[in-house]
Amino acid sequence: MDYFKKSERQSFPKLLLSGGLYMLFGNILCAIMTLSTAPFIGNDFMKIVIFVLAIAVFYSLMFTVAYKDGTREQRYVTLHKCEEPDMKKWVKIGTALMGIMFVPSLILLLAKVMNWYFDITLIHRIIDGMIYPLSLMLVPGSSIDSMQIFVPFIYMLCYALIPVVTHLGFYFGYTGKFEKENIMYE
Repeated sequence: MDYFKKSERQSFPKLLLSGGLYMLFGNILCAIMTLSTAPFIGNDFMKIVIFVLAIAVFYSLMFTVAYKDGTREQRYVTLHKCEEPDMKKWVKIGTALMGIMFVPSLILLLAKVMNWYFDITLIHRIIDGMIYPLSLMLVPGSSIDSMQIFVPFIYMLCYALIPVVTHLGFYFGYTGKFEKENIMYE
C-alpha cells in the first residue's frame, strides 16, 4: 500500500510546499527583524544577538511545520484511520528544503567566481533573511568585491540543520512529547 495514497495524509509535494512557505515566511521575518533593528546594529555584539534571534525564529518555524504534521499523523494513527507513518519523511522534506536554500548561496558563489557585473549581495540578504546579520559581519563592504570566497559556504552551513529540526519537530509532534497531559509537574 502506498504511504501517501490515503485520503487523510498530505502528499509529499503538499508537505514540501508547506515547508517551503514556512521557510519563506521565516526568511522574510528575519529580514524584517534585521532591518528594523538597524539603528542598534552598529557594534558586533548586537549583530551576534540579532543573528542568534534570527536563527531561533527561522528554526522555530521549521520545527512548527513538521510538528503540526506530526500531531495530525498521531491523530490518524490513534483513530486507526491510517497505518504508522514514515518516520523519516521530514528528513527527506528537510533535505529538499535545505537544497532550496543552498541555491541563493551557490548563485552568490558563482557571482563571486565569475565577477558578475551586477552585485547581488543586497538581493541575497533579503532572500536569505536568516543570515542577514551574519552577512553584515562577514561582508562589511556590502559588495561582492569585499566578500571572501568562503562566505557562501558559511551561509550554506547556517541552513544545514533544516533536516534535523524538521525531523525533531515531526518526532515530537507524533509522539506528543509537548502535550500538556504528557508533561509531569513535580
